[in-house]
Amino acid sequence: MALKIMGCALVMALPLLPVSAQTSACEAGEELEIVTSSEAMRAALDADLRPVLADKTVALARTERAIAALRPNDTISLETENFPGIGFAGDVDNLEITGKFSRVWERGGKRDAREALAQAGIAVAETEREIIEYDIARAVEILYIEAALLERRADLACKRVAISRLLKEIVDRRVEAARDPVLAQARSATDLARAEAEVSEYRRLATERRLTISSLWGQDDDFAIEPGFLDLRLQSGRLAIDAVYSPEFEKLQAENRRLSAEIELRKAETVPDVTWTAGVRKFGYQEDIGVIAGVSIPLGTQAYSAAKTSRTRAWQGLNVAKERALRQQLLRQAVSYQRAAQNALTSISVIDNQLLPEAVRALELAQDGYDRGAFSYLEIIDAQRTLAELREQRLGHVETFILNEADLARVTGRENSKSLVEKKQ
Repeated sequence: MALKIMGCALVMALPLLPVSAQTSACEAGEELEIVTSSEAMRAALDADLRPVLADKTVALARTERAIAALRPNDTISLETENFPGIGFAGDVDNLEITGKFSRVWERGGKRDAREALAQAGIAVAETEREIIEYDIARAVEILYIEAALLERRADLACKRVAISRLLKEIVDRRVEAARDPVLAQARSATDLARAEAEVSEYRRLATERRLTISSLWGQDDDFAIEPGFLDLRLQSGRLAIDAVYSPEFEKLQAENRRLSAEIELRKAETVPDVTWTAGVRKFGYQEDIGVIAGVSIPLGTQAYSAAKTSRTRAWQGLNVAKERALRQQLLRQAVSYQRAAQNALTSISVIDNQLLPEAVRALELAQDGYDRGAFSYLEIIDAQRTLAELREQRLGHVETFILNEADLARVTGRENSKSLVEKKQ
């Protein structure tokens, strides 16, 4: 009697549950424009200002190359000596005015070495854009995968809604026939409301991810994920490790080439430049004029250049060590991603070929048996929960595979910023 009273109370409370608000959660909403993963990446890259900033850095490096191509400036000087004094010196006519022209003769190939160093600096600046574009594309790819996974979870929740709705119809018939307590009817309605609430929650989270993606290109319009995106990624994934890659490699290698060019410049600096000077000198207030000429050569250039070369070689060694450490780290990550993806594939195969068919069959038998009165409502709920858990586990393994396969493609060099954008989904 107590169970019957409790069941009646729950049934009366059902209007408070958001069932009516959730009944349309699994119905098709408004039709949205489909935006593929590559289109989303392209739009985000076009709208982001960081690549523009990288281009400005490259332009700045090109101006350095133009400056490096210039030879040292010629100089013209005018000097006066023995200006008329005062007192006894005022009567002495010893004023001298000298005009000189000087030109530096660069030796050792310094000009070519400077140009090579500036050109190597341009290559270093250009690698920054590749790194920035790659980071943007990766961020969009992860958000797109998350949105697709949330939509798939909403689809699984819709399957639970369909099962819960079918069970509720069966329970309602049995309660009306006085074959089950009213409490079973209340539980079935609660299960249906919970399943529909999960659908709305996953739909909301998926919409949030899509709007986050569209905000990357300055829009607030929703869009639709490409149909079959997850299934295609699951089928087309490659798990081989041919090599490891990072855009940081290109930056480190470009920096090492720049350092090599700097070493060549330091070698050229060991050859001292010669400064030629020629001019005229006027003596006194008369018309006496003399021609002057001179040569100047700096000393100690070899020791100074050798010290700079040693410092540059030390930087080269540091960059080589950084690249080796990064390669080792990426190789370890690649192996970890590969194993995780392989294990996920194995788990998906077991669930698809062994567990899911049995779980579906068990639920069908439980529904039929419950309808005939052979099983209790708890047994049918247990079969439903088992099927839902298996489907959720499978989606979890799909998520593990896709994310790890994407990371594996990143660290093995199968995907760079251009291939991510241009890749056929």
